[in-house]
Amino acid sequence: MSVATLEEGPVLGPSFFLSRTALRSLALAHRDTYGKAQPHPHVVIDGFLGERLATELAGVFPGATEASWMRRDHPEQAARLGQLQRKAFEGVHGALRHLLAELSSMSFLDFLETLTGVKGLIADPHFRGAGLHLTLRGGHLALHADFNRDRTRALSRRLTVLYYLNPGWDPAWGGDLELWSADLSRCEARIAPVLDRLVVMAHGDNHWHGHPSALACPEGRGRATVAAYFYTAEASPDAPEAHSALWAPVRS
Repeated sequence: MSVATLEEGPVLGPSFFLSRTALRSLALAHRDTYGKAQPHPHVVIDGFLGERLATELAGVFPGATEASWMRRDHPEQAARLGQLQRKAFEGVHGALRHLLAELSSMSFLDFLETLTGVKGLIADPHFRGAGLHLTLRGGHLALHADFNRDRTRALSRRLTVLYYLNPGWDPAWGGDLELWSADLSRCEARIAPVLDRLVVMAHGDNHWHGHPSALACPEGRGRATVAAYFYTAEASPDAPEAHSALWAPVRS
């Protein structure tokens, strides 16, 4: 199901916009699945933008030598490229930058709130820890629970969104996102990183996930992901009482 509308002009001009109406229908169709999913709330939605647009976006996703990636090679994560947000996504194609903006839009926030029931969601325009990720052959991401706070803005993390841009992905290459039980005794869900697949999952300190096995894709291929994180603000006892606009008296 395509939820993108295209204006006239080339697809790769940043000219697609998420349809608020279509997204609401999509959220209503999947919210029961999201809430009942195990081992923690999540949903997998295929055909999110439509094959044509997703293929075009995959075609301009930067390769290992085509952007100012930072590489991570640690026991917990290896051959993983990211951190393009530190330079404001310089050199990243405009269509991908537009997609990131649309993931922070009113239409997408409304979609997430309808899907998950979490109200007051706040996007992160800085994409701290998020944005574009590329895992190379041999790379992996150990099982982990995500960081829980945006300390700069004093916000609590609530949702993770992943969108995959991997055309022709062979299951033999691995790279499935694994969701494990809270006690780490078993993998309860596997999600292949196939083209045009959107994953929305709840945050939690025992929501273990990752792709722990080494990626077996050919040299020159990688596991391409667009990630976005969403937050809510906590009520402060020191916050002033809310009021509408204060109008100055009209002078005669």
